[in-house]
Amino acid sequence: EALALRHGRRVPLAIKIAPDMTDEETALVAAALVEAGMDAVIATNTTLGREGVEGLPHGDEAGGLSGAPVREKSTHTVKVLAGELGGRLPIIAAGGITEGAHAAEKIAAGASLVQIYSGFIYKGPALIREAVDAIAALPRRN
Repeated sequence: EALALRHGRRVPLAIKIAPDMTDEETALVAAALVEAGMDAVIATNTTLGREGVEGLPHGDEAGGLSGAPVREKSTHTVKVLAGELGGRLPIIAAGGITEGAHAAEKIAAGASLVQIYSGFIYKGPALIREAVDAIAALPRRN
């Protein structure tokens, strides 16, 4: 609120969380975000895990993995957040969306929006149409 007063406008604020937390840690973070008055949560950032890249060249290097290796962890985090938040905050799902079906999977898990980056780089604009079509085909939720 102090920033809004200072700059004459309010800018929504979202925090991006890691996929490597336990369900209990994710629940604690969800409660803290609501209490702090956050506008949204982004699930998720990169993973420190190495599942899916073991044995590949550079697979054991330090740093976060994005794209396909994070998809399942990200979707699980979305499900946990959706259960904890109960619609009190929008969930922006990111991580491993390389096909339209992956975007629909995130929405079905409880996300309000999806953020696509790595998949867009590799597949190009066709991924956007795929995602829109896959999400539109989902049954409506209340």
